[in-house]
Amino acid sequence: MTYSKKLGILAFCLILTTLVTAQVSPYSVQKGNPLRKALLDSIRTPTSAELGQKVEFVVGAMMVKGNWAFVNGMLQQPSGRPLDKTKFVDKDYLQRGKEGLFDDNFQAILQKKKGRWVIIKRALGCTDVCWLEWKGKIKGMEEAIFPQ
Repeated sequence: MTYSKKLGILAFCLILTTLVTAQVSPYSVQKGNPLRKALLDSIRTPTSAELGQKVEFVVGAMMVKGNWAFVNGMLQQPSGRPLDKTKFVDKDYLQRGKEGLFDDNFQAILQKKKGRWVIIKRALGCTDVCWLEWKGKIKGMEEAIFPQ
């Protein structure tokens, strides 16, 4: 076998190993990755509607494994100012905001279905770590997407 043929086989094996590993291991989605925008856009529309204002996400964690994603962080207005809790449309969020029981955070699990990211679970304004109660309760979910 020639040297170039061996080198070609080695390159093929390295590429194959990389592809297999990428499918098995969860990974963090960094700024600039189009996947990041797709995930946040899926969360943005219902969140803005319920909170009665445009929102900006300050991402704390964004992990993906296969067709599953977990995202959490803080919510703010696009100007960087805190949310205006008097504008909340959702009555529960409005009441919690008035009572000081709405922390400006978000947590979401998404699943890719038919080429689109769909929210499976989402929580806004939790005063605790809401995603802990989601573990083990969603059929087929990759639990490796949660923070360790």
